[in-house]
Amino acid sequence: MLSLSQVFLRFRIAIFLYWAMAAALLGYWVLFLESEKGTAASDIGLMMSAYTAAALVGQYVFGYFSDKLLSLRVPVALAAILFTAFVAAIPLLPNMTWLYPIMALVGFVQQPIGPMLDSWTLKHLSQHGQQIQFGRIRGFGSLGWATTAIMTAYLILFVSWNMMFVVAVVAGLLLSITALSIPDVVESAPAKKEGQPELTIGRAIAHLLRNSAYLYILLVVFLMYLGVQTTFNFQGLLIKGAGGNVRELGWTYFFGALSEIPAMLLSVWLLPRLAARKLMVAAGCLYMLRYGLIIYFQTSWIIMLTACLEGVAFGLLLTALRSYVFSVVAEDVLTSAMTVVDAVFLALTVIVGGVVGGWIIEQYSVMHMLAACAVSSGLALLLLLLPGPKCVKNSLGLSRQPEELASIETDRR
Repeated sequence: MLSLSQVFLRFRIAIFLYWAMAAALLGYWVLFLESEKGTAASDIGLMMSAYTAAALVGQYVFGYFSDKLLSLRVPVALAAILFTAFVAAIPLLPNMTWLYPIMALVGFVQQPIGPMLDSWTLKHLSQHGQQIQFGRIRGFGSLGWATTAIMTAYLILFVSWNMMFVVAVVAGLLLSITALSIPDVVESAPAKKEGQPELTIGRAIAHLLRNSAYLYILLVVFLMYLGVQTTFNFQGLLIKGAGGNVRELGWTYFFGALSEIPAMLLSVWLLPRLAARKLMVAAGCLYMLRYGLIIYFQTSWIIMLTACLEGVAFGLLLTALRSYVFSVVAEDVLTSAMTVVDAVFLALTVIVGGVVGGWIIEQYSVMHMLAACAVSSGLALLLLLLPGPKCVKNSLGLSRQPEELASIETDRR
C-alpha cells in the first residue's frame, strides 16, 4: 500500500512526463513543417485544426468514460500507449498527406490526458481536504515542459529533427508505466434517486448546459485562449519572423514554462484569499502586457523574455480555472466538465485560431495575427471585469457544499 506522499510523488512524475511528451512534439512541429517540409502557413493551420478537431472529440469521450467507469488509471495509461504508437509512426510515413489522419489520432488520445491527470489529482487531494495544494503538483508539468523543450531544441540542432519524435515516444511510454503504478481514487457510484435515469452522455451534457456559471467560464476561456493559443501555436513563425531560430524558440518555451512554477506555487497561498475570477483577471492583464510589448518591439529577444509573463499568467489562470470548475460542477460529471473546458481552451481555440491565424499570416503578416489575438483576449478580460452569473442548483441533485462554493460566492459579491 502506497503512502499519501508516495502517491503524490507519482502524480508529480506523471504530470512531468505528460508535459514533457507534449513539449517535444507540439512545441516544434509547426516549425518542422514550415522549415523542413516547406508547408504553407494556411496548410499548417488546417493540419492544426485536424489535430484539435479530433482532440475536441477525444476530450469528451475520455472524460465521459472516466466518469462512467469511475476510473482514471486505465484511461490515462491507454491514451499514453496509443500516443506513443501514433507518434512513432510519423517518421515512417510515405508522404505528408498521411500526417493529417495521424495527427488527428494523436490529438484524440493526447489532449484528454492532461485534464484526466488534473481531475485524478484533484480527487485524491479532495479526499484529504487539500484541493488548494494542486498548484504544487501541477507545477511539475511546467518543469517537464521547460526542461524537455530546451533539451529537444538542442537535440534537433545537433542531431536531427527526428529527435522530437524520439523524446515524445520515450516520455509517453514512461507515462503509461507511471500511470499504472498510481491507485485509482477510491469512490463509489453517486447515489441514484428512485426513478432517476442512469448517467449518459446526453444527461451529462444537459447538466453542464444548464449551469450558467459553467457556460460563462467556457466563453471566457474561449476568447482568452483564442488569442493566447493561436499565438502559442504559431510562436515558431513569430520567432522566425522576428529574426530568431530553433534555439530562441526553445529558450522561449523554457522561460515561459519555468515561470509557471512560482505562479502555481503562489496560487496555493492566493486561492484561499482571492476569488478565482480575480486571479483570472490578473492573468488576462499579463497576457495583454505581453502582446503590447511584442507588437511594439518586434524582436526575438522580447518574444523570448516576455514568455515569462505568459508563464505566470498561465500558472495563475489554470489553477484558478480548475478551482472555479471544481466549485460549480457536480462530482459525478467533474471529469467531463474538466475535459470539456480543456477541449474549449486547448482544442476549439486551436481549430478556429489555426485556420484564421494561418490566413491572416498569409494575407497580412504574423504581427497582424498577433494584434487580432490581443483583441480576442481583451474581450475575455472585459467579460471577467463585468459581473458574472450566479451558480445554478445542480440538476442531478448533487449540489456543492457551502464551503466549496465560498470562492464563487465571494466572486459574485
